[in-house]
Amino acid sequence: MAYIIAILMAGLSFLLNRLFLRYLGPVSIISAGPVVEEAAKTLFAYYMGADLITVHTVFGVIEAGYDWLQRSTSGGITASFLSIVGHSLFGAGSAGVLILTSSLWLGLAAGIALHLAYNVAVVRLLANKTANNSGKRGDNP
Repeated sequence: MAYIIAILMAGLSFLLNRLFLRYLGPVSIISAGPVVEEAAKTLFAYYMGADLITVHTVFGVIEAGYDWLQRSTSGGITASFLSIVGHSLFGAGSAGVLILTSSLWLGLAAGIALHLAYNVAVVRLLANKTANNSGKRGDNP
């Protein structure tokens, strides 16, 4: 069941993230996108009785495949690896808080918080890397 949920949620997330990018712009990467992804994965897995960590990890593997296909440079390897590690971490955070508190909503909040923090960190790192490559500093307006 976990694999089916992960595949379905990956498809749903792909479609919703494209919609968010079109209507919200790049800010959706650090706002609506992670919230919807985590809610979809966690809630469907929980209510269907599937293992949260497995759903999140398989979702990460699917996203890694997409990242691999989208990036023809060596960055595809890094992005793919980080997709698997990141989504596994989000699932572990959700599952861990759920186990500790017996609260689905706190578990979901933990996964969302981890995903948002992760995406903000990645965006900042990429912005600084781009600025350094162009001779400009990302922290200097």
